[in-house]
Amino acid sequence: MKLNLKRSLFISAATLSFFAAAGFGNQQASAKSYAKVTSNRTLSMNPYDRNVTFTGSNALYTKAGTLKGAKLVASSSELQSLANSSSSQNNVRAYRIARTNRGSIYYKVVTFDGQYRGWIYGGKSDSDFYGGVSQYSTTKYTAMSNDQQTGTFKITNPGTANDGKTVTYKQPAWTQYKVGRQITDSSPYANKTFKIDQAATRTREGDLWVHISATDSANSAANGWILYSGLTKVSGSSTNSNSNSSTPTTNNAVRIVLTDPNGNTIKVLNYGNGTKGQTLGTLNGSTWSLSANDNSQITSQINTALAGTGYSLSSSSTNGTLSQDQISALAQAKYGSSVTIKTLALGQATLSVVPNGLTAEDGPVISDSAAPSFKNTGWSSFTILPFKLPAMTPGTFTASQLYKMQSSNNSDYQKLMFAMNPPIISTANDVSAINAAYLAEAKKEYLKSSVPTLHGVNGSKLSASDIASRVTGVKSPMYPQFVKEGGFLGIGQQYVLRWYHLNYTATSAASDGTLGSSTPVSVNLTASVPSNSSYDK
Repeated sequence: MKLNLKRSLFISAATLSFFAAAGFGNQQASAKSYAKVTSNRTLSMNPYDRNVTFTGSNALYTKAGTLKGAKLVASSSELQSLANSSSSQNNVRAYRIARTNRGSIYYKVVTFDGQYRGWIYGGKSDSDFYGGVSQYSTTKYTAMSNDQQTGTFKITNPGTANDGKTVTYKQPAWTQYKVGRQITDSSPYANKTFKIDQAATRTREGDLWVHISATDSANSAANGWILYSGLTKVSGSSTNSNSNSSTPTTNNAVRIVLTDPNGNTIKVLNYGNGTKGQTLGTLNGSTWSLSANDNSQITSQINTALAGTGYSLSSSSTNGTLSQDQISALAQAKYGSSVTIKTLALGQATLSVVPNGLTAEDGPVISDSAAPSFKNTGWSSFTILPFKLPAMTPGTFTASQLYKMQSSNNSDYQKLMFAMNPPIISTANDVSAINAAYLAEAKKEYLKSSVPTLHGVNGSKLSASDIASRVTGVKSPMYPQFVKEGGFLGIGQQYVLRWYHLNYTATSAASDGTLGSSTPVSVNLTASVPSNSSYDK
């Protein structure tokens, strides 16, 4: 779910130069009229903060539009149509940022359905999204009705259909890039019951999605988002006998109807035990007031009733206090009658998570803790040859050293690769041990920028299982591996230096959490090692 943009896109040109990607870093513009890319790197912001929409002011190209060889992917009018789309599949994620020697910013973007991918002008400043894109909220939280808050529900038509209302999702469908279903088959949960704890609408469709949690923790694997229209309320499940806000259930209580700013009922509660017709408070001169005990008790009950609804007596805290106007209205209310108290929408809030047992790294590569030893090739001392072969100095190399050597393709890198691929004879290096050392270090680290910040309504409670299900996209910094490629039928293969990252999956969270809390929640992760062909660079 999308929230406030972290304005930290700026990276020094010296660092960015190492990230130049194919199509940018090797541009050879022969005419002065073409721009050149001076930096190109992956955006380091949280994924949710990189959701954007097209403004229709710029077109999409295969490269930055001012580079030689840039080809049109989609015109500005076509992108405007996507921006006006009523389908969330046309949501857009920005994932790379480049700067040209003319000071222009370009973003590489992709639509969630993958149909459009390319580079678009982003203005002259990297402090925000400008030019052809602007930041975009793919969902909007909404208040839950009393029926949604108090009812118990089941999935109407359990099965495997990927239609938004049969299975559950980690986020409302197509609202986050490559974040899909929570479960692929809801048949095992056909007769299981769930409570609703969050509600949101998709910005483009305007349809209502709710987050459900199983009433039995044994079924928590199905906890996730689903279209509200895909649920059926269990008969007799309402726990609120005060659903009719027009008349109180007893003559000796004051019915307090809590509404949103537009007057829509959120919660209803009964307070007190007095004589019908008497006022709850007292009139002192021209001022109506409540006793200290009534003020405290009513405030506490209202705060409890509003917990998790997205509304409060205060717009900035779930523990709000009654205003003087609200106190006056309550004090004048008579036992056996109703009084309406309007609440305020709570602002959005975040909750941080911290991978347990792993070390945070800024990247792009793993730390210098791993530095295995490399040997020279035996050819360096062979003197009969009529030419001098490259000879590296035996020693250790950290990942950052290898990254810089490879990026610049300097003589040290060439000597290293000759030592890894000497002619005729086998390398003297223990490649398996070298690779294992780098991989072992990667398993101890995670990339700071890959850890998501959880978003939602300030004060909302998140269960440990819900937190774990929402922690996605965590990965390690890149680590080097020497792998054999090329040749024919396995003959003539040579070692090449490739870069990989581990993908982490959250298995559990240490505790429940509250959005807006300054205390992060620890999550346990398991690492998945990619195949040799799934390299980053």
